[in-house]
Amino acid sequence: MIKVKNLNETAGRVPYGYDSWLHFWESKTGQRANSCYRVGCSVIGRSNLVGAHVKKVDSFDNSWYIVPLCQADNMRSDEFYVYGPLVPVNN
Repeated sequence: MIKVKNLNETAGRVPYGYDSWLHFWESKTGQRANSCYRVGCSVIGRSNLVGAHVKKVDSFDNSWYIVPLCQADNMRSDEFYVYGPLVPVNN
């Protein structure tokens, strides 16, 4: 588990060749996201998922990452745990 915090107003332009940030995550990991990756969340189903921009907490790593989250968890302002993998974004 990895402790993260959402980054606000980062949706922006999706990298060339990808339909969405979720598609970006799936392409980089070779996995298909079918549920929210927040520990303890029970949301299942692709229609409610987004590729969320997060930053690791309690780390010297200031990189941005993508992880599948439900829309509600993508709006959280607190710190929370997610399952990996996180995909780095070249910001």
